[in-house]
Amino acid sequence: MKKTFFQVEGLRVEAGGFQLQDISFSLHKKEYTMILGPTGCGKTMLLETLAGLRKPIMGQIFLNNTNITTWSPEARCFGFAYQDSLLYPFLNVEENILFGASAQKRHKEVEIRKRLNRITEAMGISHLLQRVPRLLSGGEKQRVSLARAILCSPPVLLLDEPLSALDPQTRHAMQALLHELHHSEGLGIIHVTHDFNEALQLGTQLIVMNQGKIVQQGEPLNVFHQPRSLFVAEFLRSENIIKGKIENINGILWFSDRENEWVLGPLYEKLRTDANQKEVYLMIHAGQIEVSLREDTPLHNLNTWNACVQKVMIHSTHVEMICKGSRYWHVALSCNEWQRLDLKVGSRVNLSVNMKHIHIIED
Repeated sequence: MKKTFFQVEGLRVEAGGFQLQDISFSLHKKEYTMILGPTGCGKTMLLETLAGLRKPIMGQIFLNNTNITTWSPEARCFGFAYQDSLLYPFLNVEENILFGASAQKRHKEVEIRKRLNRITEAMGISHLLQRVPRLLSGGEKQRVSLARAILCSPPVLLLDEPLSALDPQTRHAMQALLHELHHSEGLGIIHVTHDFNEALQLGTQLIVMNQGKIVQQGEPLNVFHQPRSLFVAEFLRSENIIKGKIENINGILWFSDRENEWVLGPLYEKLRTDANQKEVYLMIHAGQIEVSLREDTPLHNLNTWNACVQKVMIHSTHVEMICKGSRYWHVALSCNEWQRLDLKVGSRVNLSVNMKHIHIIED
């Protein structure tokens, strides 16, 4: 059983008319928690509260079973990297990275100097140590800020979109470094991002926030495939969300879109007992819709419908298509499958779905 070493219980924080409400979650050793949410939902405010920069009016924060709610930021010794880097303009890069270590009287330790060299080399900023912040690019500033946050091996690392200003190659390198630090040093990491792909690559736990509240949390793939609300589904850019009703036909539940005379089922997913005739949303991810040429698939097959390709969007790793049937459908194929089927605008296709791949949102 995993041991909880960082716990947040019923946190409530107020600032300028905005409020964080009933924030509760836990962090296990070596767990990497990603926080997603729209701009202004309270993500940065939450990190600042965890760091001790804001005082909650309710709730508690525990580190290794010790209540640290009233501890100062210096006493917590958490690492914190802001999106805007917040470097000291009167210090050079080396001095900025060593700032936290200096405050702890550790900046002359041999191990700290070795770690400084290893981190700056891995981040590609070892040649910048004597420069001042005004001579750095945005991406370089963010790397310096991240190096400062992790130098002293903090028990908890708080990251506020630390990779947002980096070019793709550097961002991938930094993601690999964070992944290595997370596993090799046992850092507990809480990382705010707007990039869901980043959350999938790095996170072991995902928290989705909206209007100062946690609206869903769990393993990233589980949240992605089983959003509990329409907000979460739309925020994570889930495709093919359809409003309809659940119908009980001879004891079997089906999804019905009466407007387009379209029925899908039987449903495998467990629903509440009062689901019959209730308005719900059906969600099918684009990659879970199967595509076949119309002449290859009999239309009378269950959960199969015809459509026509309206738009083709080619990416480096896959191909997206918009297909029009009774409604518009967003479909994703591998490049090989797209080439095999020789699909283009105007191609007549059949679309089908395995019912185990659909999700009903009872929001």
